[in-house]
Amino acid sequence: MRFTIIVTLISVLMLILCLQSASAQKKTKLPKKPPKEYATYEPAEPDVMAQRSAPDKPLREVSESYVKLGPVSNGPHGIDVSHYQGNINWNQVAKDDHAAYVYIKASEGSDNVDEMYQTNFRGAKRARIPVGSYHFFRANISPQAQARNFISQMNLKQQDLLPLIDVEVQPRGMSDERFRQVLDEFLRIVTRELGKRPMIYTGRNFYNKIFAGHGYNKKYKFFIACYTLDEPVLRNNDDFILWQYSPRGRVKGIRGDVDMSRLRGRHTIKDIYF
Repeated sequence: MRFTIIVTLISVLMLILCLQSASAQKKTKLPKKPPKEYATYEPAEPDVMAQRSAPDKPLREVSESYVKLGPVSNGPHGIDVSHYQGNINWNQVAKDDHAAYVYIKASEGSDNVDEMYQTNFRGAKRARIPVGSYHFFRANISPQAQARNFISQMNLKQQDLLPLIDVEVQPRGMSDERFRQVLDEFLRIVTRELGKRPMIYTGRNFYNKIFAGHGYNKKYKFFIACYTLDEPVLRNNDDFILWQYSPRGRVKGIRGDVDMSRLRGRHTIKDIYF
């Protein structure tokens, strides 16, 4: 009798413990949706040139060979990189036929410096790849401060290619006229310090909106991004030197995707020498 009572008590205690454990698991079960602060999270500082989805319109679905190599009947081809590409084996890059030149991000705004700029620049120089530097322009930041930031990063004697200004973001509410005023002041300072006009990188639609019809093509060389199968055409048939045709290229020595471009028409690499 006593044995039966003991067994019964043990069974009851085990049942209570099982119920408590199940209740605890139910309370600590993860919610189906992530917390609000994570669900709405976005990168604080996107790098549009190095990590864009499309400067003007999405790249149409095309063959893998086109995405990786581009329109191979034209060239020479080149790349642009920043810290997003991580560690790069520049000796391997130099062996790739689609890396005849490279632009490296140096700076952004008034105080942002790309953490891999100096490493990438030295690596490209050692590998004897023609190399240039680019600055990401922000129209809501002092043009004087931006010019100082960009120029202070560069050793001008080491530059092979024309310095490049990435112009593709217009602050909300800023008029086209005001945007051009700020940009003109920045370009004026950079030109004075360099002794030569820089080249401007922008998307096809942004060019047609901001630059076309305002005389920029008579002063500056342009590098146009447009991810389409056919070479882009600018308003008024304005000329441009380089065409960035894909954000998903692949070259030796770089893990993952990289922006790909090529010289177009009658232009040669001499047209972008510093």
